[in-house]
Amino acid sequence: MTKKMKIICPIAGVGKRLQPFTFTKPKAFLKVAGKTILDHAMNMLKETFPEHTEILFVTGYKKEMIIKHVMDLYSDYFQLRFVEQEQRGIVDDVPIFPGLGHAIYLARKSGFLPKGNTEHGMFVFLSDRLPIDGYHGIVEKFENSDLDGFISVSIVKHPEHYGVVVPDKDGVITKMVEKPKEYIANTAISGAYVFNAKAANEILDYLESSVMKPLRENQEHQFTPALQNLVEKKFRIGAFVMHHEVIDIGQPEAFITGNKYFLETMKCPSDFHQVEDSHIVLPSFIGKGVSIKNSIVGPNVSIGDNVSITSSIIQNSLVGDGSSLTRVITTDSIIGDGCHLEDIIKSQITVGDRSVISSTKRNNGY
Repeated sequence: MTKKMKIICPIAGVGKRLQPFTFTKPKAFLKVAGKTILDHAMNMLKETFPEHTEILFVTGYKKEMIIKHVMDLYSDYFQLRFVEQEQRGIVDDVPIFPGLGHAIYLARKSGFLPKGNTEHGMFVFLSDRLPIDGYHGIVEKFENSDLDGFISVSIVKHPEHYGVVVPDKDGVITKMVEKPKEYIANTAISGAYVFNAKAANEILDYLESSVMKPLRENQEHQFTPALQNLVEKKFRIGAFVMHHEVIDIGQPEAFITGNKYFLETMKCPSDFHQVEDSHIVLPSFIGKGVSIKNSIVGPNVSIGDNVSITSSIIQNSLVGDGSSLTRVITTDSIIGDGCHLEDIIKSQITVGDRSVISSTKRNNGY
């Protein structure tokens, strides 16, 4: 890498769409193919950026868990810094934070990217969006371009749920709208951004001004207006189109799709311990301390650590740490940590952490 870069990871939010999974852990700690979303992202960063690159984590909800996890696993490679985004209130016992724009502004307030910085560019990745393509492509494109920055985009079916960009024939963004009410394009911002120092300064100047304005009750300080300001001021920002799907961890179907992709591309072990009278169909990931008896598991199944599966058939699904499944037949399902399921025959179920579900009906021994 020839251009110096600092990385920002906003990771403060609760992930309300993911409750009850996030009652016990941060949203980025949900697992896909045996690793947390955050660990997948950090490994992608290691493949993209050199050692000693500085990363600022903007924490809030479950900050102690995040800081310990990141320090334990990544302090030997990256220079890690943390700043807390203070909550602006509580609604129904859930902390509410001031938004993505405010989180990125904290890079300026904390001195991570000070005013007038001319040395470092800025790379931002969102902890709730995991690009299957990784981050190398967008950074390489930026390195070999004279543009002021790039924003990763994906082709989506429902652009009204996202920030949307309109690129010209050369891929340079001409317009940007947050959650458009009317269709303007299907190229949605997908969670990775890279800018040179001049563009980064302009973004942080804009955010520094905007966060001074009071918010109404249901508002947040958005990031997209700061990006639109770049376009209006004639900064040349490219749209980098991701080839594969981006895992939006607020969408259960995206978890299952991402899990399948990662399992297909990783080397899955074929020698499993504590498996009795069972068949494991690859690709599948089996965690540590897992007991499987009289069952069929796979394909495309991720099993967490210390799980017990007995007399069950599990396909195309994810099962969290410490769960037990007895006489369960399911496919296309997400089962959280510490769950106990018994006598269940049902597809496409989403079961939150610490749930206990049992049916009294049994058919043919199940």
